[in-house]
Amino acid sequence: MIKSTSYDQQEIIKRIISLHCPKGIECDPTYSKGLFYKNWDNPPRLKFDLFPKTEDTQKASAEALPLEEGSVHSLMFDPPFIVGHTKDRPTGIMGERFHGFRYIQDLWEWYSLCIMEHARVLKKKGVYIFKCQDTVSSGKQHLTHVHVVNEMQARGFYVKDLFVLLAKSRIVGHNHAKQKHARKFHSYFIVGVRQ
Repeated sequence: MIKSTSYDQQEIIKRIISLHCPKGIECDPTYSKGLFYKNWDNPPRLKFDLFPKTEDTQKASAEALPLEEGSVHSLMFDPPFIVGHTKDRPTGIMGERFHGFRYIQDLWEWYSLCIMEHARVLKKKGVYIFKCQDTVSSGKQHLTHVHVVNEMQARGFYVKDLFVLLAKSRIVGHNHAKQKHARKFHSYFIVGVRQ
């Protein structure tokens, strides 16, 4: 039986492939160092990143891929989710690596552009896997997974499945002295099929 929850990201990805993507994942527009595919025999054929970290990764932004319309059978998207920096650019290891967004609206707007682009490059019945995490920004709860589901449906995807990656611990920031919302110990893998 394939379950929807796990503490192991690799396990969730293998479950998604087993259920929905038997040919494997063809494209990853935020490939980074390829840690999703560590010890895999068949990593994505198409690897892109805004700041490539491997020799076989092409430089491209996730919302503007150098691919033909309807040319990809599956796409894994693990975008940045850093929000709320107050300087010209984000700080910290994650902020420096992924160049986060100042406001949640900026992040969501970019997600929407990416979903539109990924709908363009995916074939009909192509599989779309979008990893995201809800967040609290400026003292307000933002249910990112709901935004992503709504945008996927608006762009012609059938949202076929949802997996939850659990975490045993999370880094707590400096501005969390008085808690107002439940701390997020999970993220989502939303699986859509291009109609």
